[in-house]
Amino acid sequence: MADNKRTSEKVQVDNIEQISGQEREVSSSTIQNDAVSSPSGEDPAEKVPVATIMAIFFMGLSYVPAISCGLVLPVGILAQIGQALNDMDNIGWIPGGWSVASAVSFAIAGGLSDIFGRRYVLIGGQVMVLIGAIIGATAHTTLIVACASTIIGFGAGMIFVSYPGITELLPNKYRGIGIGWTEFCINIPWAGFSVLIANELALNASWRWCYYIAIIYSVIVIVGTAIFYFPPSHPRHDYDKTRWQEFQELDFIGLALFTVGLTVFLVGLTYLGKSSYSVALVAATVTIGALVFIGGFVYDFTIPKNPIFPYHLFAMFKEFTVHLIILFIAGMIWQAVTTLAPQATLYMYTNKPIQIGITQIPCNLSGVIGGWILPSLVHKIKHVRQQIIFALIIQTVFTACYAAVIPGHKYAWMIFQMFGQCCFTWVTSLAYVASGLFVPQEELGVSAGLIGTFRSAGGSVGNAVFSTIATSIVNKQLGPRIAAAAIGAGYSPAGLEALIPAVIENAVGVPFAFAKTNASTAVIEATGHAFKETYAYAFRRVFLATIPFGIIGIIVAWFVKDPSSLLNNHIAIHQERDVLTGKRFIPGEKEQIEHRGEDGVEKQG
Repeated sequence: MADNKRTSEKVQVDNIEQISGQEREVSSSTIQNDAVSSPSGEDPAEKVPVATIMAIFFMGLSYVPAISCGLVLPVGILAQIGQALNDMDNIGWIPGGWSVASAVSFAIAGGLSDIFGRRYVLIGGQVMVLIGAIIGATAHTTLIVACASTIIGFGAGMIFVSYPGITELLPNKYRGIGIGWTEFCINIPWAGFSVLIANELALNASWRWCYYIAIIYSVIVIVGTAIFYFPPSHPRHDYDKTRWQEFQELDFIGLALFTVGLTVFLVGLTYLGKSSYSVALVAATVTIGALVFIGGFVYDFTIPKNPIFPYHLFAMFKEFTVHLIILFIAGMIWQAVTTLAPQATLYMYTNKPIQIGITQIPCNLSGVIGGWILPSLVHKIKHVRQQIIFALIIQTVFTACYAAVIPGHKYAWMIFQMFGQCCFTWVTSLAYVASGLFVPQEELGVSAGLIGTFRSAGGSVGNAVFSTIATSIVNKQLGPRIAAAAIGAGYSPAGLEALIPAVIENAVGVPFAFAKTNASTAVIEATGHAFKETYAYAFRRVFLATIPFGIIGIIVAWFVKDPSSLLNNHIAIHQERDVLTGKRFIPGEKEQIEHRGEDGVEKQG
C-alpha cells in the first residue's frame, strides 16, 4: 500500500510543470504528445466503453435539430415560408440570424466548457434548440421564425462543444471517425437531400414540419445526453475552487468585447447580402464591429490574468492559428457556392422546385464524402498536412471550373459541385483533429470554438462579397441584355417596360407571365436566352474571383504542422463516472473527485 501511495504521489508530482513562474497541472494529452514521437510512447489499445459510445451517438445526433432541421431545411424553402406568412422582405434573417448567433456562441461556449465542464453547456444548447424549434413551429410572422432561427443558432453554437467533447473521449487515431459521425448525422438524409425533402414537406404537409422534426430529435438527444454523457466536471483540474469562484474569475470584459464586436460585424455583413441596403449603415456596422472584435483580442492578450482567449494559444501558429486562416478562406468559397448554387440552378437550368432539389443533390452529398468518409480514414491515410493542401487545391480548381460549364452543361455543373464542395468539410474535420492533438487539453474547448467562429465568419464574409459581385453585375446588365435581345427578335421598344419584368417572372416560374406583353415565341426564346446568359456571366465572374483566395489558402497550408505521429491509441480523458466506478484508472483523478464536492470544498475524512 505504501508503495502504491508513493507511486501515485510521484505521478502527481511529475504532472506539474513550471509555466511563466506559475505551477499548472499538465493535461494527460500534453504529456502524451511529448512521448508519442517514438514507438515506445505508444499506449496500449483500449476498448471504448459502451456508455461512451452512446454519449458520442447522442452528441452527434444533436446536430440534426440544430443544423439539419433548424437551418438547412428552412433555407431550402425560404420563399415558401415567406409566401405562407406574407412577408418576403425579412426571410433573409432566417439563415442570417442563425449564422450570427452560432458564430458568437460557439467560441464563448467552448471557453466556458473548459471551465465548467462540457456536460451542462451541451445540454443547455440542446434545450435552447428545443425552445427555438417550438417557437418556429408555432410562428405566425417571418420575424418570429427569424427569432426562432436565432435561438436555434445560439443553441447550435453551444452544441458545437461536442466537437472537442467527442474527440477527447476517443483514441487519437479514431478522432476523425468521431468528427465524421457528426457530419453523417447532418447529411444523411437531411442535408444531403435538403432541398428535395424541404419542398416535399412544404408541398404535401407544411413548412412547419422542419421544426416539428427538430422538436422530436431535441427531446431524444436531451434525454440521451443526460443519461450517458459525464465528462470531467473540472476540465482545468481546479477542484480547489468553487463554482462561484470560477464564475467570478471569468473574463467578462473580453467576452463582452468579443460578443458585441462579432455580432455587430456579422449583422452588417448580413445587411450587405440583401438586395437593397444602406451603404452608410453597412460601412458603420462592419467597421465598428471589426474594431471592437479586434479590440477584444488585444485586451485579452495584454490585460486580464485569466483571459478567455489566451495569447499563447494564438502563438501556436503552425499547430492552431494556421487552421483559423485556412478555414476562414475555405469558408468564404464554400459558403458563397452553397448560397449561390441553388440560385444559379434556378436561373440557368430549371424553375421547378423538385428539379432544383434533384440537381443540388451531388452538392449536398459532398458533405458525406468530405465530412464523413475521408475524416474517418484519417488514421489510415495520415499525412494530414498533405491532405489539407490537396483538399484546398481541389476546392480551388473545381470552383473555378464551374465557370467553364455554365450554362450549357447541366450534368457537369452537378458533378463538379460534389468535388468542389466536399473539400470544405474535409478541411474542417482535419482542422479539429489536427489542432486538438496539439492544443493543451484544458483549452480544447476554446480552440474548437475559435475554429468554428472563424469558419462561420469567413462564410459570412464570402457570402456578402461574392453575392455583391453577382448582384452588381446582374443589376447593370440584365435589363439592357433583355432589351437588346427583344429588339433583335423584332419586339417594339415601346413595350420593353412591361416585357422585362415578364421575362424575369417567367424565368422563375410565374404562370402566364407574358400574358400582357404580346410577345412572340421568337421574342420569348431570345429574351429567355439573354436572361440565362446574363446570370451565367455574373456567376462566371464570381467563380473566377475565388481563385486568388484559394491560392492564398494553399500557400498558408504549407505551414501546417502534421500531427500524423500523434494518431495513436492515447485517450485524452475518460468519463468521470467510469473513473469513480473504477472502470478507468487515472492516477490521482479519482481521489480528487471523491474528496472534493461539486462546490470545490475539500471533504473532511
